[in-house]
Amino acid sequence: MKLLRKSLYIILSILSIGWAFHMLANYFIVDPGAAKHLQHKDLGENFRETLWLVLLRLHIISACIALITGPFGFSATMLRKKPALHRLNGKVYVLSILFSSVATIYLAKDATGGTLSTVGFLLLNGMWIFATLYAWWTIRLKQTVKHQIWMMRSYALTLANTSLHFIQLAIIKLFDVDYVSSYTIAVWAAWIINIVFVELISKQKRVPSVLIKD
Repeated sequence: MKLLRKSLYIILSILSIGWAFHMLANYFIVDPGAAKHLQHKDLGENFRETLWLVLLRLHIISACIALITGPFGFSATMLRKKPALHRLNGKVYVLSILFSSVATIYLAKDATGGTLSTVGFLLLNGMWIFATLYAWWTIRLKQTVKHQIWMMRSYALTLANTSLHFIQLAIIKLFDVDYVSSYTIAVWAAWIINIVFVELISKQKRVPSVLIKD
């Protein structure tokens, strides 16, 4: 069980950090104007592209910071040997999610797929903020086990954007669904699947801690 958990941790860390750098490269080097992303949107006359792009970049940078710092929060070695660094890492993680969430509130109204996608993103955003702040609050109360479980939930939601793209790709390839429809389905499926997965893990009585002894 410990070997499996450690292997999953390593795979997840490589995937999340790799995806973070992929997103940064894509939106700041390959396509800095997000033209590929915009072409699938049904935008009205009141769309403010400059503001949208600024908030998109804020969202991407802060979300990528959360993706990168998240795995380090589950490291038992860091917690044991460098508790101050563990706390600093946690603060950066929480702040990055708060910044990303604020940007998301504006960006969601112009989500690809229209109202269904907007609602899906806003629900995800609300749960993301709640899970993260509750995880922070539980550790303030020294409720370690609750803190670990809620951090798992928070990071599962942090990974929703990563899951979204893989799920959308699978839907397109397997069922030949158009881009907008597949995106809308993936918006909902991403966070639902991630949360269900983490709930199944957290209910395993034989796993007393989610911290990984790396």
